[in-house]
This record gives sequence, structure tokens and C-alpha cells, in this order.
Amino acid sequence: MGDAGVLAEDGRLAADLVATLEPQLQDALNHPTRRDILRVLQGAEQPRSITDIVAALPQLSRGEISYHTQVLEDSGCVCVDGTRRCPGGRERLLRSAVADSGQALLVLGATERSDREHRRRAATEPFSSQLTMFRVPRPGRAVRLLGRRRRESH
Repeated sequence: MGDAGVLAEDGRLAADLVATLEPQLQDALNHPTRRDILRVLQGAEQPRSITDIVAALPQLSRGEISYHTQVLEDSGCVCVDGTRRCPGGRERLLRSAVADSGQALLVLGATERSDREHRRRAATEPFSSQLTMFRVPRPGRAVRLLGRRRRESH
């Protein structure tokens, strides 16, 4: 499986490839960050913590990695394999649960070079003006909506 026809422009998997994957793998493998996290966990002999993954993928924030590992855990591709003490308390140790999945290993291998190139491009190119055009500002204050009762006018 080569890079041609495997990835879309945004780094996600091509739709026809996603359709051939097992349901639990579709969401897990359809994002370059999740594939990078799985590669880090696949290459580790021992379970890794979020801190270890952040060290292996320094271009990503801790919040991004936490979010994507939760998606991977929800899909069954990553499992918790214990905890360890850390300065803030305890942190979970994660390991890959797709080591024996031929489909997952095939996709991870076929997309590795493209994902690395996608990461490099994203780090060097400025943000697109289209992205900032659609950014919606957060409200400055909360708005209380009326309940089911109608207010009577006096």
C-alpha cells in the first residue's frame, strides 16, 4: 500500500480506505495525530504515559495528546496498563491494543512517511486565512434563556 490514494489533502485517510477498516479502527486511524500516538506506543517495549508521548511528539501539546489518546482508548485501540506516581499525583500508563491487527499495522506503515511530511508542512506554513475567517468568538457573558413559561406582558 503506497501513499497514493491512502491520504486525503488534510492528512485523513481516503474515504474508500476508511470504508474497508473495522468499525473501531475507522475513527482511531483517521487522524494523523492518532496514528503518530499509535506509532509511539507500538515502538515502545513498555507502556508509556502522556508525559512520555509528549516527549516523543514535541510538536503537539499535552492537551492535544490527551484528547487523542482518549479517542484511541474509547475506540479500543489503546488500553490502560497501570499507573505510576508523578509530581501531580498519578498518571496512567498506556499501551497499544492494535499490535496484532493487520489492518492497523498496514495503515500505520503506509501512512508514516506522509504523516511526517504533513507534520513538517504544518509546522512551516503559516495558518490559512480561511481558517481564521471561520473562527467564532466566544461570548463575553452568559445569556439566560427563558424557560417554557411565557412571560406575560403588563
